[in-house]
Amino acid sequence: TGPPPNLSLETADTGAVKAELQPVVASLSTLYHACAAGAVGAKKKESDDNNKRLAHLFYKLNQGDISESVSTKLLQLCAALEIGDYNTAQHIQVGLTTSDWDECSHWLTALKRLVKTRQSLGPVPQ
Repeated sequence: TGPPPNLSLETADTGAVKAELQPVVASLSTLYHACAAGAVGAKKKESDDNNKRLAHLFYKLNQGDISESVSTKLLQLCAALEIGDYNTAQHIQVGLTTSDWDECSHWLTALKRLVKTRQSLGPVPQ
């Protein structure tokens, strides 16, 4: 079975996400909300799509249905995001696209868009 219909970041259950992957949930939630804050018009539609795609990732994390390889890369990507190193984050995202597309295809588009949008917003507030 797949994720429930109308899954969103607001309804995604993350209670069973492994402790070591909780930072991924926190970091990507922060990333999404930073990017969604100013989204209007076409960007609002894109933001809604990003929400659904990230919720799908959170569903997979909650189910324990993310490989060790992808989990490691997600942790590295989120560590880069946390310090505002968007070039490294983008590099990791591209690596996921090349090496793990079958596993990540449903949510990688959102991750790519969010990293690009966040980079355009400027430095992380300290």
